[in-house]
This record gives sequence, C-alpha cells and structure tokens, in this order.
Amino acid sequence: MLALFALAPLMGEVVGAALRLSNFVEPLRVAAIVCFYGAGVVLLREIAQRLRLSGWGIVLLGLAFALVEEGLGLQTIFNPVGMDGESVHGRALGVNWFWGVVVSGYHVVWSVLIPIAVVHLVFARRSRAAWLSRPALLLFGILFAVGTALFVLISHLRSDFRLLPVQVVAVLAAVALLVWAASRCTARGRPPVPGRPTRPVLSTLVGFAAGAVWLLLYLVAFIGGGASFVWWTLAATLFATAVAALLGRWERRGWATQDRLAMCFGAALAAALFGLLLVSLADRAEDVVFQVIMIGGVVAGYAWGRRRISVAG
Repeated sequence: MLALFALAPLMGEVVGAALRLSNFVEPLRVAAIVCFYGAGVVLLREIAQRLRLSGWGIVLLGLAFALVEEGLGLQTIFNPVGMDGESVHGRALGVNWFWGVVVSGYHVVWSVLIPIAVVHLVFARRSRAAWLSRPALLLFGILFAVGTALFVLISHLRSDFRLLPVQVVAVLAAVALLVWAASRCTARGRPPVPGRPTRPVLSTLVGFAAGAVWLLLYLVAFIGGGASFVWWTLAATLFATAVAALLGRWERRGWATQDRLAMCFGAALAAALFGLLLVSLADRAEDVVFQVIMIGGVVAGYAWGRRRISVAG
C-alpha cells in the first residue's frame, strides 16, 4: 500500500517533470499531489480489487480519476489558457477536446495503470488482497477529497477562470457514468497464467515508442498542428485503441511477468526523457540535474524490480 501511495505521485507528476525540483518550494502544490495521487490511486485500486474489476474496469476508473483532476480540480479541460496562460489547441464549445483526450490518456497510463501494475508485479503475493480496512478507506477518502480541494484552490489562485455550473454538472455526470460502467467490467474466470519471458526487449521498445508518441501529442495540444484538432483527436483515440488491442492480444497469449514490467519500464523511460526535454527548454540547471537523477532512478528501479521478480519466480 505504501509503495503504491508513493509511486503514484512519483510516476504521475515527478518522473514526467510536471513537478520539478524547483516546485518543491510550493508546499500547497506538493501536498495536493501527494494527497490526490497517493490516496486516489490506492482507493482506485482498492475499489477495483473489492469489485473484482477487469483491466477495462480499471481503465474506466482511471478516466474518472483524470476527469476529477483536470475537469473539477485544475479545470484545464475547460480553461481556454491552461494553467499558466498558454493557449490550448483544439477548443470548441468551451471544451479543450484534444487536450482532454491527451491528458486523460496520460493519467490513465502513467498515473494509474503503471503504478498499480508495477506494485502488483513486484509484490505479487499481495496483489490480489484487499489492503484497506474501513477506517483506512475513510482516511484515504478524506485525503483524496483534500487533494481535490487543494487543486481547486491552486487553480483559483493561478487563473481567473471559473467553471460554469453546467460544466461542473457535466463532469460529475461523466464521472458517475464512468464509475458505473467500470462496475460492470468484472473479471471473468481465473486470471491468465503468465507465460515464459520471450520478449522483454520488444516489450520495452513498444512501451517506449507508444509512450513517446502519446507525449508528443501532449506538445501538439499547445503548439497546434496543420490539421484540425478533430483529426488529431481521432488519431490519438485510434492510436490508443491500437495499443490496447496489441496488449490485449499479448495478454490472451500468456504475457510473462518480466514482459509486463519491461513494458512499464519503456513507458516510464519515455516520460522521464520527455521530462528532460521540458526542463532543458526551461533552462533551470537544478531541474535538469534532478531530471537526470530521475532517469537513473527509473533504470535502477527497473533493474531492482526485474531481479526481485526473477528471485521470487
């Protein structure tokens, strides 16, 4: 539980340089991220475990998680100038559609799926057990609510934008629908038996390539592109569908534990290198050094996790 509580904000914000070393002097921001990501992802995992949800159920809960943060908390899905005054490409009817798709996909993968998958792979013996008692559920629920409230406060302090009542209702309705749909995605039968590790290098490359493409789409949301945002949004959706189909095929054929970890490593490495690009453009030496340390941490963490899995299995 503690590993997931720490890994979720680390992977969701620090590795990709959304939270940089220079930002650690902002205690409100750090507290919001720790409460929202740490408690939120642990709660999400607990709900999925207790309801015996399939992978698609976790994906849908991850989308709900993303909408709460970017729709209600930071409000970037609706704010026409983002959080720092930058224009957002692909806006229509008061919604940043392309950004909404890209940032939601980011949170589903890097904030939710990768942390849960890594913790389950490394601590496999406890991966199918419920972790939280009722008092702990209440505590984590409170922390998640505090994180959401802090995000709202940060949004109000950094921008003059305010959500319209209809936008709040729309997000809440979408979150409720996603949670309901997730509850219908229960796992059937026994979990597939992992196969023998045959393609860890390939899994790493696929994870890295898929992650790099998605993170480049993140840049398109701010710098724009020659094509209409409708085509960009459609392309991003089709790309995500294709990657999900590939992973589903590997899952059905018996996906080895080492290959799963390698896929997570590839995507995490893509995020870390993307973060290095961002901090290099900002030209702050301390952030660049810290990001290089993060890249080393991702590599070292993968090596440790792979060794632990090999010893256990």
